[in-house]
Amino acid sequence: MTVLVLLAAFLAVTGWLAPRQLARSAWAPRAPRAAITTWAALILACAANVVMLAHRLITADHHGRGPFGWLLPADLRGGSGSTGHAQAFWMGMAILAALSAVVLTAWIRGARARRRHREQLDLVARRHEDGWLVMDADEPAAWCVAGDGGRIVLTEGALRMSPAHRGAVLAHEGAHLSGRHHLITSAAGALGRRLRWLPAARLAGEEVPALVEMAADDRALRTTTPRVLAEALFLFATARTRPSALGAGDHAVVARVRRLLEPAPLPRAVRTAWWVAAVVLPATPVLLACGP
Repeated sequence: MTVLVLLAAFLAVTGWLAPRQLARSAWAPRAPRAAITTWAALILACAANVVMLAHRLITADHHGRGPFGWLLPADLRGGSGSTGHAQAFWMGMAILAALSAVVLTAWIRGARARRRHREQLDLVARRHEDGWLVMDADEPAAWCVAGDGGRIVLTEGALRMSPAHRGAVLAHEGAHLSGRHHLITSAAGALGRRLRWLPAARLAGEEVPALVEMAADDRALRTTTPRVLAEALFLFATARTRPSALGAGDHAVVARVRRLLEPAPLPRAVRTAWWVAAVVLPATPVLLACGP
């Protein structure tokens, strides 16, 4: 019974309490890649928790000991060892397959939309000598479309920007393509829509797109300065892109500009602890219920 209570409490924390805190956290924008990984870890922890709860409810206590009893010496352990572990494994595989099916379906649909987008761009846009595409529009806008080598698109309005601002935006869009960020945003959005009843999934779908933009901003800073990139973001703030594309001015522009002009990176020790926690979270329900 103690294990069931602990698993239920852990599910409440990872599924409801921690996601709300992470969504409001001022730390997440300071380490966007770690925050994205944490969102994934929370969803996986919830899935593992559901499996372990079901496993403990339908299977006798095969260890005959309390939580963390697997840490005891072998001669002090009671119960019947690993009986039932195969059952828990296959239940876990079933839930993982269901989540994977949701993500893969979104990826396939996204790939089709991006292919149509690329085909349209190749018909109506002209290719710049530097390799990116140019669209006839006065509003400054830039976006990228992944797949088949990728496409980075700028409008005529964007061409009138200073070379420094244009270079910053191109670096940002290149970061999206090289990081395959479309896969991350697509997966988060699909799980958020399918599991709207679970705050960990719903809030991940809402928060991850902005974190992805921040991660691309950080990558772009390898070739530009924070002020130049912040100015470029303001110039692109009114632009809107299609769902199949990622654009420089799409998400959380004010927050992104503020973090560029007032940088406050997390200390290395904190970032390391955050990554370790993201790895440990999904494993905790398994260790509580079964142990190694």
